Amino acid sequence: MTPLTLDIAERTDVPLEERPVERPRSGFAHLVRSGLVWGLAVLVAAYAVSVVATNPAMRWDSIGKFLTAPIILSGLLTTLLITFLSAVIGLVGGLVIALMRMSSNPLLKTIAVGYLGLFRAVPLLVQILIWYNLGTFFPQLGFGIPFTDIGLYGDTNVLVSPLVACLIAIGLNQAAYMGEIIRGGLLSVQPGQVEAAIALGMTRAKAFRRVVAPQAAKSIIPPLGNDMINLLKATSLVSVVGVGDLMTRAQGIYASNYQVIPLLIVASIWYLVLTIVFTFVQGLLERRFSAGVAR
Repeated sequence: MTPLTLDIAERTDVPLEERPVERPRSGFAHLVRSGLVWGLAVLVAAYAVSVVATNPAMRWDSIGKFLTAPIILSGLLTTLLITFLSAVIGLVGGLVIALMRMSSNPLLKTIAVGYLGLFRAVPLLVQILIWYNLGTFFPQLGFGIPFTDIGLYGDTNVLVSPLVACLIAIGLNQAAYMGEIIRGGLLSVQPGQVEAAIALGMTRAKAFRRVVAPQAAKSIIPPLGNDMINLLKATSLVSVVGVGDLMTRAQGIYASNYQVIPLLIVASIWYLVLTIVFTFVQGLLERRFSAGVAR
């Protein structure tokens, strides 16, 4: 016997098409709840902005003064240079590491695994300091015949300047992370794609360039864009060895005028602008390589 209190929508003896459709509750109540949430969020945000904007430590006049100061813009260019060259080193090195990691040769695979383990384990700051102090271990660098004085050598501290040390450290570190990103992209391509391309008469190199690389790019670009933004922020670590990047310039200014917060805000604004640009470029690349692919 069906209980009289059982709702018709819960009764199993009523055909599904005859059961009443459960409709959402009152739209007015939903609007009131949404309005309260949004109103509370706006109030909290307005209060936070007001507290920050009216704080005398912000010194908005100094922020406006130093935001486009030549010394800050010079540091900004150095940051972009380090980011770009480190990305190139990381991309090329990462491709080599990924191919070695996927090789059937056990020696190459072991070297790649060791490289990944070493450079991902050691903090980037430590790597920068080691390369910066390379002259302590090897006072001279060059080429020559072992156990003789024949060769061409130079002072390590001259050859490996602070900027070069940072490029080597950040580039090699970036290659380790890029290697795994590229390997993940390559593994996402079905092996049958290569076999089909070879069956059509393509060489392995051409099949990689025309078939594998474009398909792998769709999987590589999103994590690559995220990694580029991390690389941009990681360049601020070069300030420990005095390279004239954006952060070093900001530190140099606030060390003399003691306006720490305004100069940190200036540096943060430029990092934010660069991050927005990087994100925009990432979006363009994603659309370019995803053309014709249903999402």
